[in-house]
Amino acid sequence: MIRNTAVSVLATFAFAACSSSGDQRGEGPEVGTMMSAADGGAPMAQAMASADHMPSDADRAAILAIVQSLFDALGERDTELLTAILHPDILMHSVELSADGERSSSTSTLEGMVGRLEAEGPRMTERMWDPEVRISGDLAMVWTPYDFYVGEDLSHCGADAFILMRAGGDWQITSLSWTRLQPPTCELHPDGPPG
Repeated sequence: MIRNTAVSVLATFAFAACSSSGDQRGEGPEVGTMMSAADGGAPMAQAMASADHMPSDADRAAILAIVQSLFDALGERDTELLTAILHPDILMHSVELSADGERSSSTSTLEGMVGRLEAEGPRMTERMWDPEVRISGDLAMVWTPYDFYVGEDLSHCGADAFILMRAGGDWQITSLSWTRLQPPTCELHPDGPPG
């Protein structure tokens, strides 16, 4: 229930940014106007088909491939891949709930993430499951539970919220927020620890 509400709220904010009060040239119907079959019906059909913002299978696969590429870049410490899929001005925020119940938050930059990957250290493994994807034109949102391991040890788990934009046919992550929690506050991957 909380997860579905959060997804709905995030999708509402993300997609509200895509709407406008009308055609910029001053021609045609306002955004959201339904036309009858007598008017050609195309805008009505398009609005009804996209009202739930569900992506096509091809868009869903492309969007999730970018998210998985981020996890792959973390695991391989691949800064070239990382900078290819993250927008240069990406916004990254995390919210943490410590074991003693204290809340904190942090902000990250692309440069900071690149620096962490360039440092030596054990393999990082982040895994998602049951991702929810929504799309409106060239804007997409992914909400997914995840768990995160450093080496063989569980570091944390929580939920990731990605905003992606498509430019020139390619998707790029423009915003990423996540929670950093500990079980049982969050779920672990249904397949168990990474093998």
